[in-house]
Amino acid sequence: MTALPVTIDQLEERLVAVHGLWRRTPGGGASPFAKDGPWRLMLREVGDILGHYSETLIENEAGKQLLVRKIDQRAPRTPLSVAEVGERDAVTGWLQLLAEPLDRQVVWLATAHKARGEDAPQWSQIKRATGARQTPRSLAWRYDKAVSVMLCRMHGVPVRHAKAVAAGGVAVLGRAA
Repeated sequence: MTALPVTIDQLEERLVAVHGLWRRTPGGGASPFAKDGPWRLMLREVGDILGHYSETLIENEAGKQLLVRKIDQRAPRTPLSVAEVGERDAVTGWLQLLAEPLDRQVVWLATAHKARGEDAPQWSQIKRATGARQTPRSLAWRYDKAVSVMLCRMHGVPVRHAKAVAAGGVAVLGRAA
């Protein structure tokens, strides 16, 4: 396990990375009805090809050429190592440093948007998902404050300094990033 993050950018990077570990965790995305795997990974019938496929010409024993379609599948998920499980659980546990459940939800959903490759979280979608009464702009502010509070609590810095950490992206206790 690596050292604790010192800046907000480092903390966000670790929170975004943990989403990838949760996606690789067994049972992630599985349907409660199909115990053999997620529905999105099910293959269709041979004649019913939909999605990504490649076409190949093959020649049978009679010398006849046939056009064959092959469904292109994603590579299987690699299992998590012991270190990755520890990292996943430690970083996810950092969310418990936030007292408000809404703050934990906002941080988790915002970093999930970033993990999907979006430049900025879609705050209106996060507002709908959480059912919060706040405006999307206030949820964005709440995210910034929550991440800085997490960083302060991680390092034992009084939470009253969280506003300064959030405003300037300052390293906690002046430690070099």
